[in-house]
Formats: sequence, C-alpha cells, structure tokens
Amino acid sequence: MAVLYIVSTEAYSGKTGLCLSLGLELLERGFKIGYMKPVGTLPGIVNDKIVDLDAYYILKHLGIEENLEDVSPISLTRKFMHAHLRGEECDCSSVIKKAFDRISKGKDIMLLENGADVNEGRFINAAAFQIAGELNASALFIARFRSELVVDDILAARDLMGDRFLGLVLNQVPSSQRETVDMIIPYLKKKGITTYGILPQDKTLMSVTVGEIADHLNGTILTATEKTNELVENFMVGAMGQEKALRFFQRTANKAVITGGDRADVQLAALETPTKALILTGNMQPSPIVMARAEDLGIPMILVDLDTLHAVEKTDELVGRVRIHQAQKVERFRELVRSNINVDGIIADLGL
Repeated sequence: MAVLYIVSTEAYSGKTGLCLSLGLELLERGFKIGYMKPVGTLPGIVNDKIVDLDAYYILKHLGIEENLEDVSPISLTRKFMHAHLRGEECDCSSVIKKAFDRISKGKDIMLLENGADVNEGRFINAAAFQIAGELNASALFIARFRSELVVDDILAARDLMGDRFLGLVLNQVPSSQRETVDMIIPYLKKKGITTYGILPQDKTLMSVTVGEIADHLNGTILTATEKTNELVENFMVGAMGQEKALRFFQRTANKAVITGGDRADVQLAALETPTKALILTGNMQPSPIVMARAEDLGIPMILVDLDTLHAVEKTDELVGRVRIHQAQKVERFRELVRSNINVDGIIADLGL
C-alpha cells in the first residue's frame, strides 16, 4: 500500500482540491483508496460530533464510508490545545496510528491531507513531517505561487520532509508569471525536486459564494435566499449616478456590487446587468421597489452594518481565501488536474 500526504506551508493553497481531484482520478483508474486528515483544523459539528469539515466533504465526494472520528482523529480546537498546554497531554501519534491502521485495511493507496502548515501540530508530535515518518508516507507539496520567493517555501518544505518529499505541484500561477515559473522549474530540478504540474490561476476557483460573503460580513440576506451557493468572481463599488453606473456594471459579469443601502438608483442599475449579489452598506433597508425587482430576478441583497469602505476592505480579505466546497469548483479543479498534472508520474513514483 502507498501513502500520499498532501502538504503545504500555508492555508488555502489548494490541498483539499488536489486531494479530492487525485482521489477521483485514482478511483476512475480502479484503485481502492482511503482518505485521512490526521489533524483537523476546520472543526464543525456533524451528527453531534466534532469533525473536520474538509474531511467530511471529501469523504462524501469520494463515496468513502468510514468512521469520521478515525478519518480525522485529532481536532485542533481551542479546548484541545489549551488542555494539552496545561499538561493534559494525549499520545496523539498513537491515536493517529491506530486510526490509520483501521481505515487503511484493504486499500491500494491512502490519501492524507495536512492542515494549514507542515509545522502545524508540532507541539503535540503531529506535524506533517512527524506523521509522515510514523505512517511511511510520501509528501506531495502544493505551493501557492505569489512570487519568486515561493522557491524558499519549497526548499524549506523539502528540507523538513527529507526523504519523504516526493515532489511539487505549483498552484494559482497567473498567465503573466508563466515566464518566471519557467525559470523556477529547471532550478528546482537541479536541486533534485520533481515538479508534477503547474495549475493556472482560475477565476472559478478563486470565487466566493453569496453565503460566504454574507457570513464574512455578518450580513443578512434579504432576497433570493435560495441563491446562497451562487459564485461571485468580482466585486465592484457603486458610488456614481445611475447612467454611469449602468455602463460601468455592464463591463463585468458574475459580480457583487457594493453600494449604500439608500442608493436605489445604483441598485436598480446593477440589477439590470449580470450581477450575482448586491451588498448594501450602512444598515439601511432598500426600497420595496428594489427588493421586489431583486426577488423577481433571483438576485440576493445582503444588508450589512458597515460603511462602504470597510465593506470593501472585508471583501478583499475573502479573495484567495475560500474553500472548495462547491460542486462547480470540484469539477473545475479536476479539469485542471487532468490537463496540467502528471498523475501517471505520481502513481509510478509511488510504486503503484
């Protein structure tokens, strides 16, 4: 049996998407696969139990039926961490190993996913490099491209993982930076690092749902409440007259428009263009006419208790910090993996 550990040095780098996409590809090729997130970092409640929500989502999409407590045996909740710091220590490596042994029986390959960072969980002896040693896992590192300095993260991860380091996937590469990446890959090859693929920056994968926007802004959805899973790719600010606003909004599709709750003229202009949501600032209720029009068109209006400037700042925080928990994103990530990742090379290097 092979064990592949998807790791990174930061959150939102694409670990869950890569793990799920590789899992679907391996299933399609006839492999019996298992999945585990040894240290859960996105705790939630499912069936009255604390589970990692990323792990729960992957299990559902891969059709794997396992005890959720085995799939993610350690949850880094504040309660757990504080107990450990007070001296109420658990033998975490033993807990993880026993859970792994139970769910890996009969599998050709186990896919493992680490939390935000390869060092996360080090104080409980459950960092990625420690678990990889315990479970005889090979580490596939996924790095989110930001600049040439991504090389530092890759080399640091390789040094930390040591012989467990299998190779690299570079993610979210803008087309404008492809020339830079074409210099980085040969450099890494000279350092003994295999690159299995380069995933381009993609608007669908960087988008955020209407529901996520409302949650992040602590807002209330006033209309079209059934459209919370609609994906927003762009944000625009409406602070001009109606005629200029209409021309301005026509330039961009799949957008959310941020404007004052009292700006009925701007709101109506936005509703007549390809808009996914309206974010109404100042905690001012929109006019009944605008609400009726938004309801007819099926466009959610989100009322927030923020001024426009702070609403813009808060939405900026969401860009690039979203999870792959929507069917559209899963399918898109899988398309990118099929087109850009050497899955056969990964399989061969794992000895499968």
